[in-house]
Amino acid sequence: MFAGGYFLMSELFHKLGVNWKLLFAQGVNFLIVFTVLRFTVYKPLISLLGARKEKIRKGIQDAEQARKIMLESETVKAEKIASAQKEGLQIIRAMEARSKEVGEQLIAEARKKEADILKSAEIRGREELEKEKNMFYKEAGEMVKMAIARTVEISPDRIDEKLIDQAVAGLSKKRITH
Repeated sequence: MFAGGYFLMSELFHKLGVNWKLLFAQGVNFLIVFTVLRFTVYKPLISLLGARKEKIRKGIQDAEQARKIMLESETVKAEKIASAQKEGLQIIRAMEARSKEVGEQLIAEARKKEADILKSAEIRGREELEKEKNMFYKEAGEMVKMAIARTVEISPDRIDEKLIDQAVAGLSKKRITH
């Protein structure tokens, strides 16, 4: 059966137009081209793909590291902002306390100046009052003097209420004109 199968196969290939010698030569050519391509193209291509795969892996690893660093920097940034806010609040509180102290000092100084001004005004008021008293006594003395002089001119039996009123009116007129 084997010999008969070979013959059938040979005849089949012959009818199909297959030439064994040509098929064998093409097979050898294919192996030569395959071997050449394997060493000249396939291996460099595989090594190039391996290198590219390594670069991609390293890029992913670097990106992951960068993401971690970014997260850490965000954490540090948030901590620094929180710290700056705390410091800012402390500075504001210190400035509020200082401004309160300064305000109290200014109020104390204003009260002291107020007391000094009131004391000065009181002294001036006393001086003015003393001056007015002196003027009053001087004018009163002159009026009494004038009244006495007027009464000396008039006889005592003629002095009555009407004359006293006239003398006082005359003294008042003199006082107004002075």
